[in-house]
Amino acid sequence: MLIFASTVFLVLKHPLLRIPFTSRYFRLDYGWAPLLGALLLLLTPYAGLDTAVRGVVGGKGLHPYSVLFLILSLSYLCVSLDYRGLFEYLSLRIVRLSGGSGKKLFLMLFLLTSLLTLFTDNDIVILTMTLLILYLARRGGADPLPFLLCQFFTVNMLGMALYIGNPTNIIVADSAGLSFVEFARWMFLPSLAGAFAGFGLLYALFRGRIPTKVEPPEVEPRSVLKRGKGLWVGLAALVGAIAFMSLPAGLRRIPMWSGVALLALLVLASDLLSYGRRAPPLSRVPWKLAPFLVGLFVQMEVLSSSGWTDLLAPHLSSLGGLLPTLFLLTLLSSLLAGAMNNHPMTLFLVRTLRSPEFSGGSDLRLASSLGLIAGSNLGANLFLTGALAGLMWAKLLSDKGYPVTFSQFSRYGFAVTLPVMGLVSLLLWVELSLWG
Repeated sequence: MLIFASTVFLVLKHPLLRIPFTSRYFRLDYGWAPLLGALLLLLTPYAGLDTAVRGVVGGKGLHPYSVLFLILSLSYLCVSLDYRGLFEYLSLRIVRLSGGSGKKLFLMLFLLTSLLTLFTDNDIVILTMTLLILYLARRGGADPLPFLLCQFFTVNMLGMALYIGNPTNIIVADSAGLSFVEFARWMFLPSLAGAFAGFGLLYALFRGRIPTKVEPPEVEPRSVLKRGKGLWVGLAALVGAIAFMSLPAGLRRIPMWSGVALLALLVLASDLLSYGRRAPPLSRVPWKLAPFLVGLFVQMEVLSSSGWTDLLAPHLSSLGGLLPTLFLLTLLSSLLAGAMNNHPMTLFLVRTLRSPEFSGGSDLRLASSLGLIAGSNLGANLFLTGALAGLMWAKLLSDKGYPVTFSQFSRYGFAVTLPVMGLVSLLLWVELSLWG
């Protein structure tokens, strides 16, 4: 537990370390801190090589390596489309449709963010839309904060709608045995309702700060699209990946992760033909997620085998009925995400829910899993430390001369997200009562 806590601290602080006997420095960032922690554990009596193998290979319905391949493959599909200008093109189209009306633009950016979040990686949506919003605000003399928070909160509220919306969704769904369609069956409507409720709360909070007029950029939307057939290849592959993941397990002849990986390789081949041996999208894939997740998978295996998850499991299974369990699990996982980031939090609680000490029945286990999905997404709206995307978003804003403080973010985050948690929990309880 001490090594795990140190890992979380290093992930959040990412210190700059001097390499011994040299003048060079190395930043121990989120990619390498968990792997360092895992290696340290392998030097102790509490973990061996078999523990590391179990942590990555998994078993009993949870195969961490498949999550890793699926995340990186989906990331490449989205990064390739982003590099070809698709998301910037859609953003500029939306801005033009607003006709310069600030309130209409506020609504349309919310709708565009919602659409992109449903079908692409949430990190890409955050980074792409953030730059567009800052550009618009500076040209039009508007306060960017309402638009920035609306974009960020919406991404996390709708990130739990579909299986592919967040890597934590994939981890929980695979553990709970939820297919792409089953996941959407439970989470889509509560997520959609929560996003619109959150939008209404944001509009009420910022109504006086949304400008009447905003000057649209003078950029022709089509000019940002890169020429060639690669855009259509990437778009077809993304649609194909979503369709493949939505198939019943009996109709898929190969594992889900391998089908999506093949489509990503097809897009990579197209990019190599377009750009040559050094396809630029390759460098923009979040490759550091590989050591990050591998290190955490191993540490979670050690924590589980050491008894920590068994210790917590009875408490999580005695929170009350379905509705209290849904709300309290959502709230608890959201707060834990702020303290330890949503990836390690999700891995830890997934192991806890799978513990033999979790005494609840199948309905309570499902409710707990759904609450964990909601919390792993909504926790990013309570604290900037709740997800890696929040830390990247805050760094980007600071670099662009518009810093958002932790207290400022959390003040608005709690005001908007706590009511949304209540609504999402209530709707999930209704669904479980009707169809559980």
